Amino acid sequence: MEQLIYIGKIGGLFTLLYLIYFLFFKNSTFFQVNRFYLLLIIPFSFIIPLINWSETITNYYTISLPTIKLSSSLNASTSYSYMDVISTGYIAISAFFAIKLLYNLTTIIIRINHIKRGKEINIAPFSFFNFIHIPKELDEESKKEIITHERVHSTQLHSIDVLTYELLKIILWWNPFVWLASYSVKCNHEFIADNIASKNSKENYSSVLIAQLLGVNCSMLANNFNYKPLIKRRIMMMKTTKTKSLSMLKYALVIPVAIIFATVSINQKAVANTTEVSTNQVDAKDNVEVMPEFKGGMDAMIKYMSENINYPKETGLSGVAYIAFIVDEKGNVTDAAVAKSAAEPLDKEALRVVKAMPKWTPGKDKGKNVKVKMTLPVSFKMQ
Repeated sequence: MEQLIYIGKIGGLFTLLYLIYFLFFKNSTFFQVNRFYLLLIIPFSFIIPLINWSETITNYYTISLPTIKLSSSLNASTSYSYMDVISTGYIAISAFFAIKLLYNLTTIIIRINHIKRGKEINIAPFSFFNFIHIPKELDEESKKEIITHERVHSTQLHSIDVLTYELLKIILWWNPFVWLASYSVKCNHEFIADNIASKNSKENYSSVLIAQLLGVNCSMLANNFNYKPLIKRRIMMMKTTKTKSLSMLKYALVIPVAIIFATVSINQKAVANTTEVSTNQVDAKDNVEVMPEFKGGMDAMIKYMSENINYPKETGLSGVAYIAFIVDEKGNVTDAAVAKSAAEPLDKEALRVVKAMPKWTPGKDKGKNVKVKMTLPVSFKMQ
């Protein structure tokens, strides 16, 4: 469950960062900057959701009780939940895309080997890592232009970018923006190579580009010189007026704002829970001379929790739910809320039982009964 939530956060943040590219940078002539932007949004999307803002923003609970450990001995037939079905399906689809990538890699390696042996004909110009294929029947002028273009792909290692996105598709196959971003990466590679190869004469280079519309493209993993859907846009981008240098500020301004917005949105639930609890605890004490005590002591509280919590068997989930609450001057348990989530069904059950707790012996400070803030970790474990 937690892994799927994390993957969902990665997909959401990636979508936001790619949409920024699509809306603000797609038509920019800062091709190299765009290349690194499209690469960097991948590690950002994986790292940002790992930051636990519920702990770094505030820490209201200085008194933490020992963990209450609960377990459920479900047999294999009852413990296999709908979440297991979803997880198994997700892994199966990811495995399919992993196998597909391996197949495509094997295919292009075999095709390159056939080309080297002279077995393949009618293959359009392409490059894959340091291998460059130029058909022998081309005239010398066209060969020169195309070789210059393909060498840019080769020397700048554009194949690494393509494979990086193919690996990302294995994890985020469900996100259409990952597929769109993969296409954007390939477009941007062509713009980079065209920009360098057409420096001498854009008109002559455009003619060569149009003339090479015949032949079969090698593979979607390769940089294909005459990839047909891109021809028109590549010619347009070559003739586009260079983006003003001042526009570079958009990269510096938009990306940090987007990351802040994304982190706040991703962790909104955790922050909201913390705020709710803290608002109701402003008069409570953090450190007191005499701590509140569950009547009968810790053993009695463990027995109470064990006897009253019904493990959500239909979910098959495990985790630790942190429940924050106040023991007021009269020993009543008030303002209970989830301080740190395990999973929604586990949180709800732990919260329900804590709210139903009998009166405690209240805490004392300087001879007077006082409110005390507390946190109770409740550990759910499948066996």
